[in-house]
Amino acid sequence: MRKKQIILYLIMICLILFMISCTTKTTDLTIGLIPSNDPAKLLEKFKPIEAYLEKEINIEVNVVVPTDYLGLINNMKKKTVDIGWYGPFSYVIAERELDLEPMVVESYKGVGTSYYSLIIARKDSKIRTIEDLKGKTYAFVDPGSTSGFVIPSALFISRNIDTEKYFKETIFSGNHDAVVMDVLNGKADAGSISDVTFQKLTDEGTVLIDDLIIIWKSDEIPNSPFIARADLDKDIKDKFKTAMLSIHENNMVAVKVFDLGIDKYVEFEYNDYNSIRNIAKILGDDFVMKNFLKKEE
Repeated sequence: MRKKQIILYLIMICLILFMISCTTKTTDLTIGLIPSNDPAKLLEKFKPIEAYLEKEINIEVNVVVPTDYLGLINNMKKKTVDIGWYGPFSYVIAERELDLEPMVVESYKGVGTSYYSLIIARKDSKIRTIEDLKGKTYAFVDPGSTSGFVIPSALFISRNIDTEKYFKETIFSGNHDAVVMDVLNGKADAGSISDVTFQKLTDEGTVLIDDLIIIWKSDEIPNSPFIARADLDKDIKDKFKTAMLSIHENNMVAVKVFDLGIDKYVEFEYNDYNSIRNIAKILGDDFVMKNFLKKEE
C-alpha cells in the first residue's frame, strides 16, 4: 500500500512540475536582426526601438545580430532568439524549417511594403549593361540576402549566365553597405544591393549620387518582416505586435533612428511573399542547399 502511495505522490509531483513549466512566463525577449548592414550600426540604430518595446511590453529586451543570414534561423531553432527580423528569402526558407508566426512588416513612405534589388557599378567605369559585367569581379551581399544575392542570381540564371565562369571572381561582402564600399574602392567592379541601402547612403552623404550608376533594377520585392517563434508566449507576441503597429504614433523618432525611410509597420500579409516562394521553387532545393542551408550544422 505504501509503495502505491509513493508512486501516486511522484505522479502528482510530476504533474505539478509540468503545469508550472507550462504556465511559466517568459522573463525576457530576444530579437535577432539579419546582418543587412554593419552589425554594430544596426544594434546602435535599433536601441530606441529596443527601449520602446521594453516599456510597452514591460519585459527586458535583448537584441543580437548573427554573423550571417542563416544564423538567425539556427538561433531561432535553438530558441536563443524569440523574434527575428528577416529578409524575404531567409523568411521563406525559415518557414520550411520552423513553426513560425509572422508579426509585422515595415512600410516605406510612398512605396509601401516593397523594395528593389539593384546592380550597381562605379559611374567612371565602362560598365553599363549586364553584358559589360563579363570577366569582372562581382560582389554579392550574403547567400541569404534576397536583393543582394537571390534576385540577381535568378536574373543571371534566366540569362543562362554561369556566374562561376562569367565573372572573373565573385565575393560576398557580408552586408549591403560593404558591397557599396567594395565597389567604390575597386575591390569589386559591380555588385548587388537593395535600393533602400542606395537611398540611405546617398541621403546620408556617405555616397555621392555621381559616384555610382544603376545598371539594373528588379521587380518589386516584399519588405523585411518580423517573425516570431510560434511557441513564444502568446501574451508577448500580442504585445509586441500591438507595440510595433502603433510605434509610428507613439515614438516616430525611434522608427526614424532605425531607418529614416520607414513610415510605419503594418500587418504581415502571407500572400505578399508568394513571389519569393515561387523564385525559391524555380531555383530549386539544390540551389538553396548549396548556397544557403549548406552551412547548417
